[in-house]
Amino acid sequence: MRTIKRNDLVQSIVALGNEITFIVEGHIGSSKSSLAYDVERALPTHRMVYIDMASIADTGDFQLPAVNHDTKTSTFYPNESLGLHTDQPMIIVFDEIGKTSQAVLNSILPALNERRWGNTYFHADTIVFATTNMGSENVGDVMKPHVRNRITMVRMEKPNAKETIAYGINNGMHPIVAAWIDRNPQCFESFEDVENPDDNPYIYHPKVQRPAFVTHRSMSRASTILHKQDVLNTETLTHLLCGTIGAPAALDLMTFIRLADQLPTRSEIIGNPSKAQVPDSPSAMVLLVCQAVHWVDEGNFDAWMTYMNRFNGNEVKALFMLQITKHKEKVLWASRNQSYTTYAMNNAHLFGA
Repeated sequence: MRTIKRNDLVQSIVALGNEITFIVEGHIGSSKSSLAYDVERALPTHRMVYIDMASIADTGDFQLPAVNHDTKTSTFYPNESLGLHTDQPMIIVFDEIGKTSQAVLNSILPALNERRWGNTYFHADTIVFATTNMGSENVGDVMKPHVRNRITMVRMEKPNAKETIAYGINNGMHPIVAAWIDRNPQCFESFEDVENPDDNPYIYHPKVQRPAFVTHRSMSRASTILHKQDVLNTETLTHLLCGTIGAPAALDLMTFIRLADQLPTRSEIIGNPSKAQVPDSPSAMVLLVCQAVHWVDEGNFDAWMTYMNRFNGNEVKALFMLQITKHKEKVLWASRNQSYTTYAMNNAHLFGA
């Protein structure tokens, strides 16, 4: 099935979401729900309404009947959370729409197709979209043909390791997590490309039951845990990671963490870039690079470049250059740095510059 990149999908929702409802299919834990925040950033005048459809028990959670004794008629009043009583444009997100009951789904069909709730029409600029898991994941998401005909189904492309690291750099991902992902890009492989689940023990696969596994969401939680590792002992840290990303990934990550303890500190690199210890292990060098992307600034950039240029080979150096280009603020002053620009011109073939 064709897929659409996340940024292109956000642009489509912003441009067309007030007229067409997109239902976004995607892999478990691939950040479908957070599309709402991307759209909200693009439309700051809109108010976001997030609705977890898996938690909606019946239509009474959306609307209640009200009686007009003068006209001897009744109508339905929509829940205040929908914001239909205001004149403000909304971003209405029906998350996990494939897991709701048919009765509840029927009650929101006018919202999906006609931009109205009962007799109340939405603001002309109100955006409506929904998310669901792929049916092939076997987690209960089903959409009947008459529903699909009222909307536009799109499949969001699963972000790969490089895209995830680039996003994480701007959103507080722990450098050890970023480094581990870089060395294990298969952790975001699609089960659709893995016939035998044993070939990739990290990921969710519908052919086997795994109590925990790697997704973009679970790696984000692993990052949160590692930010608190100073107050956790090794056994506790390992247990928490196993319950978050699964034992195969957790044990590999713990090995990576032990490797990190053998590396020079930031102050050693900045204070003496010509003599600070340079690791022999490629994995250790990748870890240092992923850490440096977070902490380098205009004042210590020359020191870091002096240190990094002592690494054997160009692969790890190219990784650093690539990640800096994806950092919105740092690339501005890095592009004015002589060491950075010289390396970029001499080695452009390594990273597509």
